[in-house]
Amino acid sequence: MTFANCYEDGTRAEAYATLEFKNTYHLAYRDIQAILHAHVRGRRAMDFGCGTGRSTRFLCQLGFEVTGVDIAEDMIRKARELDSSGDYRLVPGDDLRSFPPGTYDLVLAAFTFDNIAGQDKVRLLRDLGRLLNREGKLVLIVSRPDIYIHEWASFFDKRLSRKPTGEIGR
Repeated sequence: MTFANCYEDGTRAEAYATLEFKNTYHLAYRDIQAILHAHVRGRRAMDFGCGTGRSTRFLCQLGFEVTGVDIAEDMIRKARELDSSGDYRLVPGDDLRSFPPGTYDLVLAAFTFDNIAGQDKVRLLRDLGRLLNREGKLVLIVSRPDIYIHEWASFFDKRLSRKPTGEIGR
């Protein structure tokens, strides 16, 4: 099976930047502040798979010094447009070797691993672990495949596809 980066497209990056699932982000992030406060020492964070920077900005609001990274140039461009003072970096092919080992107190991957092929997950988790300092924490927010299988969260955009989009929660 071949996987493609469906987010490497300016129009999709624009649509993704404004994508909202009523109450979904609240539920996904509701307890993160308390979890991070209880378990993370230090302020250096990486938002792995930052997309257009939603999680990066969230971490900044919590007082972290955040580096947002993504493989999609158009997503990084949009993140920089939305947050010109943010640190957003393109990592072609998920190559994290340019980041020094032991740099981060926290690596957050919010819904990123939902979109990564199985064979790459183990390698990426090892690479992310290498970036954490001795006390560092890796936090993954993931969803169930049902969200995609049942099209509860469709990323189709009428401007990009002739297929009907359907409604969230169907």
